[in-house]
Amino acid sequence: MTTQRLPFPVPDERAHNFAGQYADMHDLVEDLVVPDGVPQAAASVLRTARELLRQSYNCYEFSTVAGRSCTP
Repeated sequence: MTTQRLPFPVPDERAHNFAGQYADMHDLVEDLVVPDGVPQAAASVLRTARELLRQSYNCYEFSTVAGRSCTP
């Protein structure tokens, strides 16, 4: 069996519209907090959307999924 290795993450060129480097993505999502009292299922979706937005630095399409997860 052959082990496939994934390439090291490469920043998506479109990410530079939002952040100069990956570390800046942490600041971008810092204020996106899950409010107290939100049902567990909704909180999980919101936390996942926040993380997808952060990871969109390497995969821009994640930002569309993150945004779609937060719209009613």
